[in-house]
Amino acid sequence: MQYLPLGWILAAPLPFQLIYFAVSIVIGAAGVNRKMGFWGYLFCSVLFSPLIGLMVLLASDKKQDRNADRTAA
Repeated sequence: MQYLPLGWILAAPLPFQLIYFAVSIVIGAAGVNRKMGFWGYLFCSVLFSPLIGLMVLLASDKKQDRNADRTAA
């Protein structure tokens, strides 16, 4: 657990904490229509770092629309 940045962030000054969590929330919001959804990307960004969360977000696929599959068949 000592390798994760969350311990360092919680010990940082409040403005850095707010920026860290705000960027994590933005990444989570950007992942709403992706495979892991909002909560998955939010937890990934908070636990590992917003940079890692962004890389995971960019590497993931979009959700498949179930209604589009039904209408195409």
